[in-house]
Amino acid sequence: MAADRIVSVVEAAKSRGLTREAIMKAIKTGRLYGYLLSGKGYLLSARQIEGKPFDQKAFEKLCRQYISVPEACNIVWKTDAAVMRDLRSGKIKGLRVNPKCWAVLKSSAEEEFREYQENEKNRVGRRRDIGFTRSPRDLRKKTLKRKSR
Repeated sequence: MAADRIVSVVEAAKSRGLTREAIMKAIKTGRLYGYLLSGKGYLLSARQIEGKPFDQKAFEKLCRQYISVPEACNIVWKTDAAVMRDLRSGKIKGLRVNPKCWAVLKSSAEEEFREYQENEKNRVGRRRDIGFTRSPRDLRKKTLKRKSR
């Protein structure tokens, strides 16, 4: 069987000639299998969308190579805006799942941080604050917990 590739809901809708809502309904009813990436967006199999035989376990293994932007923030110790800038520039590899969600290739984020550590002595400017979360979503949760006490 040929290698599978990941597509977004929007790409699946365009290739099938359907709306995004129709694809989402097919996922919710179980007619299509979508791998949920941290509650923000679904990853779909291109083979499944094309109506070809598709191995769900192999596809899930492929999807587990991807993480959400907040998870990538905790790997590279950058804010989500900085991670998204790196995604757009190609410094970190990933794919756009929907207008509000990116799937980040975990190995690419780890490689970016490794390069940062190797070249840290040659850098000019402020160092990254390593040791606590950089994602504003995670920081927001922590401040809400403190206020509720």
